[in-house]
Amino acid sequence: MKPSVLFVDDDVSLRRVLTRELEHFGFEVRAFASGEGVLDALREHGADAALLDLKLPGMSGLELLAQLREHDEHLQVVVLTGHGAVPDAVEAMKRGAHDFLTKPVQLDVLEQTLQRALEKRALLDANARLRRASEPAPGASRLTGASATMQRLRREVQRVAASASSVLIQGENGVGKELVAREIHALGPRANAPFVVVNCGAIPVTLIESELFGHERGAFSGAERKRMGLFEAAHGGTLFLDEIGELPKAVQPALLRALQFGEVRPVGSERTKAVDVRVLAATHRELGRAISSGEFREDLYYRVSTLVLEVPALRERSEDIAALAESFLTRASIRTGRRMSLAPSALQALQAHDWPGNVRELENVIERVVVMGDGDSIDGAELERFLQRKGARVAGALPSLNLATLERMALSLAMQRFDGDKKAAAAELGVALKTLYNMLDRHGLRSEGSARTRE
Repeated sequence: MKPSVLFVDDDVSLRRVLTRELEHFGFEVRAFASGEGVLDALREHGADAALLDLKLPGMSGLELLAQLREHDEHLQVVVLTGHGAVPDAVEAMKRGAHDFLTKPVQLDVLEQTLQRALEKRALLDANARLRRASEPAPGASRLTGASATMQRLRREVQRVAASASSVLIQGENGVGKELVAREIHALGPRANAPFVVVNCGAIPVTLIESELFGHERGAFSGAERKRMGLFEAAHGGTLFLDEIGELPKAVQPALLRALQFGEVRPVGSERTKAVDVRVLAATHRELGRAISSGEFREDLYYRVSTLVLEVPALRERSEDIAALAESFLTRASIRTGRRMSLAPSALQALQAHDWPGNVRELENVIERVVVMGDGDSIDGAELERFLQRKGARVAGALPSLNLATLERMALSLAMQRFDGDKKAAAAELGVALKTLYNMLDRHGLRSEGSARTRE
């Protein structure tokens, strides 16, 4: 099928000549002397590109450009202009035109410009198809997997979402606890209200109370202006307390009061503020042990764990690995513009892996495959290059009994395993993010990991 072009120019001779040349190039051309009827033709027949003169009788080229792009945002419009109207062409580019050409136009330049426009159109259309394929249907769950454990989790999430109670989401690092929290929010009555995330282990102890509850101007050194806390920011919606097990003991009483009475007091203020917030919390830690050791308040535990959800590890639902891998592959293809597929042998290699880093590790592997893999199809042998085998981390006996050496080794391996993702590395090592930063600085490893290191 020939690519179609809408051609609009009021110069009869030029229109006749360029129409003939465009058809010679292999385009199907619909030519017009003005903007009248062009939008109707686009609606009825569609088009891959448009070639517009800016100086038209009646409707201007800029007005026609706006109408065409409003109807089809992927339509690539090339504008024609005289030498004295270049500023108008620049304005057309700002409004979404693909390129502009000056009259008289060289035929080879015209052909190349239109071919580039068609290539861009094809890429945009392909990305849109991939995006639609990767998005859940209206009302569908974002929790991927057909295994019995995931079906049960989805049922539990639907029931929990209808409730107003606090929820504690438990599971290993990388299983997708935040995704579960977002699903609860999206399915509940607060779906159109804010969803605010707090990583309790990533905020310095001296600032976490201010982050949660806000502060008054002058409340402490550096508080140059009044600031709203995250509880207030989530008013009417959902507050997700990620890694609540890392919350400092000194802040826990204030959090308990906020949950119990629905009010917060900003640092430096004598007044409390009422907040309407549903709290979801998540942890990878055994909070029972933290209670026994005095690190976590028992009364706060019971307040946040009215309802409890357990998110299964990936090894417990291995039948979902293929579907997850294809989903991550689609998303990575959209981001990179690179279309790739996984051969059956690659899917077998994924099934055979133990996935200590769970879904997050699988997503990282697929990202590496798309960015670094050779060819358009990845087989099992190629995929093995991107899997980090558990047994390969430490070979043989420990190389040293020096604690500093072992600490440096553990830090380096964790940063390499998670491609420099400090949040994931901290969770893997069981330390707060601030502690991880201090440890990395102490060992001179702050830049450890890939170029994608996320602060």
